[in-house]
Amino acid sequence: MSSFATLIFTVIQLAMDYQRDFDKLQNNYTIIKNSYLDSMAEHLWSYDTRLLEIQLDGLSRLQGVSHLRLVADNNVIYEFGQSKPQEQSSQRFDIYHKNTDEILGSLDVELDVASLRNKYLQEAVWIFVRQAAKTMIVVLCLYFVFNQILVVHIQHIANYLRKNPRKENKDLILNRPSHEGEDELDVLVESINLFRRDLLTANTKLETLNQALEHKVQERTHQLSTKNESLEKAMLQIKRMQATLVAQERMASLGSLTASVAHEIRNPLNFVLNFSELLTDSEDIEEVKEISRVVLKHSQRIDQIVRSMQILSGYESDVIEVLDVNELLKKAYHETIAARSLGSSYVPPKVSYRLEKSAMAPVYATSLTRALSNIIDNAIYALEKKDLVNRGFEPELVLSTVVRADSVDIVIRDNGLGIPRVLGEKIFDPFLTTKSAGEGAGLGLTVAFNIAQKHGGTLKYTSEFGQWSEFVVSLPLSHERPNT
Repeated sequence: MSSFATLIFTVIQLAMDYQRDFDKLQNNYTIIKNSYLDSMAEHLWSYDTRLLEIQLDGLSRLQGVSHLRLVADNNVIYEFGQSKPQEQSSQRFDIYHKNTDEILGSLDVELDVASLRNKYLQEAVWIFVRQAAKTMIVVLCLYFVFNQILVVHIQHIANYLRKNPRKENKDLILNRPSHEGEDELDVLVESINLFRRDLLTANTKLETLNQALEHKVQERTHQLSTKNESLEKAMLQIKRMQATLVAQERMASLGSLTASVAHEIRNPLNFVLNFSELLTDSEDIEEVKEISRVVLKHSQRIDQIVRSMQILSGYESDVIEVLDVNELLKKAYHETIAARSLGSSYVPPKVSYRLEKSAMAPVYATSLTRALSNIIDNAIYALEKKDLVNRGFEPELVLSTVVRADSVDIVIRDNGLGIPRVLGEKIFDPFLTTKSAGEGAGLGLTVAFNIAQKHGGTLKYTSEFGQWSEFVVSLPLSHERPNT
C-alpha cells in the first residue's frame, strides 16, 4: 500500500512538472511574437540579411526551439533544424510591416515537445524501478525478520497440535531467547497449555461417563427385552381375545340381521297368507280383485326386501359403462313414480330439473338407478307427509347435476319434513326407518350408500328438520372399484 501511494504521488508530481516545462516552451511563442517579429519586419523591409541571420541565430538558441524557417517572397531565406510538426508543437507567425501592414514573409517555429515527453517518461521509469527495488528490499527484510521472530514459532505450535496433545502429557515450550515481560506468543503458548490440560481432564471424565452410560444402556436393553417379551405375550392374548370378540360380534350381528329380515318379511308374508285364504273362499269378483291387489303389493314388498338384501351382500352386480347421468336421474324419477302408483297416488306437483349439458361418468346403470330411486322415494314420502299436515304448503322436488374437475355430483333436494339432527349418520344403518309400520323396511338409504361406495364415490346429506333435506351422490370421473 505504501508503494502504491508513493507511485500515485510520483505520477501526480511528474504530471505537474511536465505541465510546468510545457508551459515554459509555449511561452517561447509569446517571446517571439513580442520581441522578434517587429525587428525581423524592419530587417526584411531594408533587406538587411546580415542582421536578420544574427537575430535568427539568437532565436534558434532559445530553449526548446527545434526548427525555424523564414520564408519571404516564396523563398526560404533561413532554416534551422529538422521539421517534425506535432499538435501544439508548431506555430506560424506572419511578419507585417509596421507602417504599411504589408505581409513581408512568415516565420515557422517548432518546439521540441517530444524530447520533453521522453525526458519525463525516462524519469518515470527510473522512479518506478527505484521504488520497486526499494519495496522488494523492504519486503525481503520484513519476511526475514518476520520468519525468524514469528513464523518459526507458529510452525512449532502447529506441529505440536498435529501430534494430538489430548494423549500427550507434555506442555508446549518454544525455543526462544530470554526476554523480559510477556508478549503475545507467551500468552498464546500459555493458553494452549491450559486448554490441553482442561481437554485431558474433560476426556477423562467423558470416558468415565461413557463407561457408565454403556453399563446403563446394557441394563436398560435387558429390561426392554424382558418387557418386550411380556408385551408380545400380552399382544398374543389380546389378538386371541379380539378374534373371539369379533366372532361373537359377527354372530350377534348375524343374529340381529336375521331377526330383522325375518321380522320384515314375516309382516307382508302374513298379509299374503291371510289374504290368499280369503281369496280361496271369496266368490265376489270385486273382492277378489281387491284381495289380489293387496297380495301383489305385499309380495312386491317381500321382493324389494330380498333384492335389497342381495345388494347388501354384494350378490347383485352389473357392468360399468360411461353413461349420461342426467338420463339415469330422469329414469330413476319416472320408475319411482310408476312404482308408487301401486300403493299411493301422490305425485309431487312441482319437479325442477337443473342439469348440466353433459354429465358423462362411468356407472353401474342398474345399481345407480336403484340408489337414486330409493333417495327420490324418500323425498316424495317426506313431501307427502308434510302436505297432509300443512295447509298452503307448496311441495317442491329439485333434481340437479353438477360437473366438477374430477367428479359428477347428483343432488336431490326436497322441502319436506327434513331429518332429525339426532339421527346423524345412523340413517344409513340397515333397518333404521322413520316411516310408519308397513311403509318401509329401512334398507333404501343403506342400499344407496353401498352403491355409492361401489362406484368409488360418496353419499352425504344435509337437512334442517321440518324445512328441507338434500342428498348428494358424488361419482368419480375415473373409476377404480373399491376393495371389498
